[in-house]
Amino acid sequence: MVRYCLVPTAWGPFTIVMRGGQLLRSKLPDESRIDEYTSCLRELHGAVEEPHLNPELQDSIQRYFEGETGVRFRARLAFDGLTDFQKAILRTCRVIAYGNTRSYGELATRAGFPNAARAVGSVMARNPHPLITPCHRVIAAGRRIGGFSSDSGTELKRAMLELEGTTEIL
Repeated sequence: MVRYCLVPTAWGPFTIVMRGGQLLRSKLPDESRIDEYTSCLRELHGAVEEPHLNPELQDSIQRYFEGETGVRFRARLAFDGLTDFQKAILRTCRVIAYGNTRSYGELATRAGFPNAARAVGSVMARNPHPLITPCHRVIAAGRRIGGFSSDSGTELKRAMLELEGTTEIL
């Protein structure tokens, strides 16, 4: 059974979607059309809203958006429909520590694909678990902000990096 929860945060509702004990998706708090999104979850996946879904994860998400440093997100992630390459990139991204960044090229190299910087950008754009897999910490070469697939675009990415004390991004 697919279940979802709108986690109230200081930045707005953050959505987690789970099946069993695995996180299928997360949705950042800036995302528009939240009602449309949750309607699709219910209609397409038979999802049921569960306010107390994974309290430990909810608490971590709330603490992160309140500005607590070093918050870690404990969750088993679902990688349904992803290639081995995509899984490797997301797993490598997941270990980028709070307040740190990696370029697309560095992430590709650390994941074992040294010539795949552009492909890493595509994986980040389709990250099913934003924040939990911290794609906002992946930047372009030359300390440039790079892209971000949230509805707020790079504004949210920059705000999240600033929250973490990473301010040297161009």
